[in-house]
Amino acid sequence: MVPVEEEIEQHEKRQMDFSIMENALSKIGEPCKSLLEAYYIQKKPMQQIAEEFRYTNADNAKTQKYKCLVRLKKLFFAQYKNVQ
Repeated sequence: MVPVEEEIEQHEKRQMDFSIMENALSKIGEPCKSLLEAYYIQKKPMQQIAEEFRYTNADNAKTQKYKCLVRLKKLFFAQYKNVQ
């Protein structure tokens, strides 16, 4: 059995992580926010994202997604360190 305190602690940490991620997403700006949401939340294929965001092909969209993800990670971990 897992003590209730441990469960509550894990839940609070997860909530804090979600809050930090939400804040980082709000700071990342456009089109990165929309691009990442299209891929990770809406599960759109890269070809469709390329067309919607007017990239020349899916590979360029994939490269931009990667750059956006790197920026998001930097924002997230910078905030995460400040909370710890």
